[in-house]
Amino acid sequence: MTYTPKGDRFLTKEINRNLVLNIIKTRGPISRKDVADVTGLSPATVTGITAILIEDGLVSETGEGRAGALGGRKPILLQLNPQAGFVAGVKIIEEGIVGVLVDLDATVIYKEFRPLARGTSKNLSLDPAITIQTTIETIEEMLSSSSIPQERVLGIGVGINGLVDTENGVCRFAPHFGWHNIPIKEPLVKHFDLPVHLSNDVKSLTLAEQWFGTGQNVDNFVVVAIGRGIGAGIVANGQFYGGTLDGAGEFGHMVLVPGGPRCSCGKKGCLEALAAEPGILRQVRVALAQDEPTILAARPDLSLKDLAQAAEMGDALAQRILTEAGEWLGLGIAHLLNILSPSLIIFTGEGVQAGPLYYDAAREAIAKYTFSEALVEKLSMVVEPLSNVEWARGAACTVLSDYFMSPVYKSSVPAMR
Repeated sequence: MTYTPKGDRFLTKEINRNLVLNIIKTRGPISRKDVADVTGLSPATVTGITAILIEDGLVSETGEGRAGALGGRKPILLQLNPQAGFVAGVKIIEEGIVGVLVDLDATVIYKEFRPLARGTSKNLSLDPAITIQTTIETIEEMLSSSSIPQERVLGIGVGINGLVDTENGVCRFAPHFGWHNIPIKEPLVKHFDLPVHLSNDVKSLTLAEQWFGTGQNVDNFVVVAIGRGIGAGIVANGQFYGGTLDGAGEFGHMVLVPGGPRCSCGKKGCLEALAAEPGILRQVRVALAQDEPTILAARPDLSLKDLAQAAEMGDALAQRILTEAGEWLGLGIAHLLNILSPSLIIFTGEGVQAGPLYYDAAREAIAKYTFSEALVEKLSMVVEPLSNVEWARGAACTVLSDYFMSPVYKSSVPAMR
């Protein structure tokens, strides 16, 4: 007889509990017998686990299923109770704090936006203290307005641009905010006494795409977010890949033109400086200063949408700039394809407003610069506009992912009854 240490027995129970909970979550309504068949656990084990899950409010019985081929009693079906817990998700943007409250199904049940005042200049860095305090106020307002008591909140997810130390909850570098080594997690934990997950915003959005979006059931895909910057979230072999300091996917800072235009990161010639919104609009301003003919000269506050509209109207300058920027983007994507070989790329962010000319040029460049035509033939590309609410929902998903994660992958195992 093999002796099983107590700690191992405890871990086994937690693994089995997590397995049953996830099967009910993903396949419910489902009978106990079917849970046992899918998991390979004994009916007695499944019955014991589901009894605890029901008592804890995580699972509920919901009607009867069909009787078996030989008749007999109809099985009682089980399903996840999404209202058993809630998560706050926050996306920090330059304009303010976007917050959502979601249930265990990641359904948004409340949303909130609070602007950030930082003076009249758009170039002023965000004040970290004001940003954190506004984040706290946003979460408190959501809890108050939704009448959800804090004890029913599982945690807080925060998404932010740049390089993030997820383990310590520190923003190491956010170029668009002018931040270096700003602790985000600690003050939120101190105020709310809840688990806080800080992550790169593109990475958290990728997690939401994997759970609920276009990336469902896709083993290898990349989310490319284009706006003020360019970043990517990576799923490889069905697993989200963040890398050290959540830094995987910062391909917007690969230098394509040494000595080229300055990037927000301080280097020159990055993909972001050539193909993201600030770089594109900078090229327009240079052309306007040189009196190049364009209908854009009459528009004082230019946007990517203005540029796309001008291109559709036949404006040669707008068409040239968008085409060139799209080609640079395609070159960067080709490098991603050569390294990762995904089957799906999801384009999102403010850059979706750049229009079809931009993305058509990118697709042509991808085909031109990718190592093999076979990689491109197997690739699907989707342009998917997503609101800031969806990004905040992605931040909430980082908490849900940890909650439903198998104890095998956690550094510590939560107490079980």
